[in-house]
Amino acid sequence: MEFMKVIEKRQSIRNFSDKKIDTEIMNSILRAGRLSPSGGNAQNRYFGIIEDNKIKKDLAEAAGKQMWIAKAPVVIAHCSYIGYDLAEVAEDNFALKVNKTRFGSKLISYLNSYHDRRMMNSFWNNSNPLIPGEHMLLAAENYGISGCWVGYLDIKKASEILNLPDDIVCLFLMPLGYAAEKKESKEKKTLDELVFYDNWK
Repeated sequence: MEFMKVIEKRQSIRNFSDKKIDTEIMNSILRAGRLSPSGGNAQNRYFGIIEDNKIKKDLAEAAGKQMWIAKAPVVIAHCSYIGYDLAEVAEDNFALKVNKTRFGSKLISYLNSYHDRRMMNSFWNNSNPLIPGEHMLLAAENYGISGCWVGYLDIKKASEILNLPDDIVCLFLMPLGYAAEKKESKEKKTLDELVFYDNWK
């Protein structure tokens, strides 16, 4: 499929047919995520392929009882390594400098004082799955497979369900399958409404 057509067709689908996803196609979708860039090429992301019905139901419960998730043939658990603790690194650490530059030293100091380091590290690493995930959704769309980002998730519970080690956390779910619904294209803002040049006038 022509690339811009893939982007145009990509929608969030929450109703799937029972048709299974071919292993070769699934591997191609996963490869799209593997090839995506990451900050400093750290590649701090992991992809759990969930097909077991009980685990899918448990994850759907952890996602605010969104039980439609469990009906997808495959649910990808987007996980990240969180063993890196900004509260313990040296002041000249690059990641610490970046976050202080982006958000200001006062906010970083305040956040780093939070007692639950595991949850704070999960917060710092929340964006790690986003680029590989969107690569996967576009690759899936190219094969006529639809999906949806699920961020409304009890990440502690989801990580326990998946039996993840302490330094890995599940941050997002991505149900995938062949759509059993047809959705009208949503109206999008025009480029004139979204783009500015040089400065906001």
